[in-house]
Amino acid sequence: MSKGSKSRIGNQSKFNTGFDKIFKAKDIPELNVEWACYCEKINSIRDEYNLSSIVYTLNDKEIFTKAFNKKYNT
Repeated sequence: MSKGSKSRIGNQSKFNTGFDKIFKAKDIPELNVEWACYCEKINSIRDEYNLSSIVYTLNDKEIFTKAFNKKYNT
C-alpha cells in the first residue's frame, strides 16, 4: 500500500471547519454588517462636508476583510 492511498485527515469535521475558515470566510455576517456601517459612516461624514459619496469597489471590501480578520483573529 502506498502512502497516497489512505486519507491522512484524522478528524474530518475539524478539517472541514478549518478549511471553511480559511477559504470560505468571505461571507461572515458580522463582516457584512461592519462593512455596511463603515461605508455608511464614511459617506455621512463626506455629506457633512458637502462631498460626494464614495462608491466602494470589491478590492476595497477585500482590504477591509483582511483588516477585520486580523482584528478579530478569524
